[in-house]
Amino acid sequence: MNGRNQFESIDRTDVPRTRKSKHYGIVEDILQQMGQLRSKKALKVPRTALRPAKLAHIRAALVRAAARQNVAVATRSDDKYFYVWRQG
Repeated sequence: MNGRNQFESIDRTDVPRTRKSKHYGIVEDILQQMGQLRSKKALKVPRTALRPAKLAHIRAALVRAAARQNVAVATRSDDKYFYVWRQG
């Protein structure tokens, strides 16, 4: 180091509080469509639509995003589909 500051400083209030994960797009699409579902209905998402992400990562990101919106979700999956619905 040459004694000079290499990086800019900013106020902590200007630091972003959230970040868009690499799963942001699919998670937002699922949550939006879930909001349009009638009760006792579930989304049936083809697992091919989730690739290359791992299902466990999508599920975790979805649960976190839903919790931020105060929505309880449940999920299941089989070899071909990822199912998502509102709990309660």
